[in-house]
Amino acid sequence: MRIGEALRCSGLLIGLLAGLCAGAGAQVHHDPLNPREVDQLRESAQQPKMRIDLLISFARERMLAIDRLHGATSSGADASGKIADLLAELAAVIDELDDNLEMYNGHSEDLRRPLHHVLEVEAEFLPKLEALSEAATPLQKRRLAAALEDAADSVRNSSESARAMLDGQIAKKGEEKDKEKPSRREARQRSEPEE
Repeated sequence: MRIGEALRCSGLLIGLLAGLCAGAGAQVHHDPLNPREVDQLRESAQQPKMRIDLLISFARERMLAIDRLHGATSSGADASGKIADLLAELAAVIDELDDNLEMYNGHSEDLRRPLHHVLEVEAEFLPKLEALSEAATPLQKRRLAAALEDAADSVRNSSESARAMLDGQIAKKGEEKDKEKPSRREARQRSEPEE
């Protein structure tokens, strides 16, 4: 009997510890957007171009903050932890931007202009991330390696996805124009008087 009771107790203890560990992991999760940004996104849910512009501006804010902190670290202060947090936020915002682009593209929204903007901004981010990695001290490199890699991967993947999406949208618009040409020609022929 005592062995059975001990096994039940140990099973209960293991279950409780697993629950506590899962709860502790959930508490570490950090929302990359602040309440103001969440409200802005909520208000723009039905306006794809506005929502994409907002996400781009949120990503730029993170990149500017990273640049500022990195400049401060070169003057002596070490803000690697905060930079790592901002890099994680940047990666999350870029991933959210990518998800939104895919969703709106699936709804047949014309995203050609916003996609050009996304590609321009992300082309600015990659050299900055690479410069941050190159300029980091060995200690900073160890502290920032994973966050830098995640952020750079998110930007690269998003750029590849945006480029493919833009190419697809340009091809689709070209096909639509080609289809419109014969119908316009036919309409003109019908409206011209016969001789």
